[in-house]
Amino acid sequence: MDALQESCPSFGGAVIATPDGLVLVATRLFSGDTPAACAAGVVAQVDDCLSALKAGRVDALMMWTPGGLWFIGRLVNDHVLLLSATDSHCAGAVRLAAQVAVQKLNAVLH
Repeated sequence: MDALQESCPSFGGAVIATPDGLVLVATRLFSGDTPAACAAGVVAQVDDCLSALKAGRVDALMMWTPGGLWFIGRLVNDHVLLLSATDSHCAGAVRLAAQVAVQKLNAVLH
């Protein structure tokens, strides 16, 4: 995450959550249970919607909002990684950092 902070100064933080939204690890701006619960809830809701389309479950999402950029990725055991940045121009850096983080975390959590 240090590399992401260097390439994207607006990096807001990261959280790893269990499938039911409990915090495993949180950094920077993501204190408390709300970010973890929201990330797990978004993944569950998108999975429900995609099931109607027979699209399978979601592995990763990137969302742009007026508040910035959000990445949510699924880890092994259905854990969830959430990253955010206030500057949406950092999308490439956030996506790359998320991809690397997912690979490393999956190796540890597996």
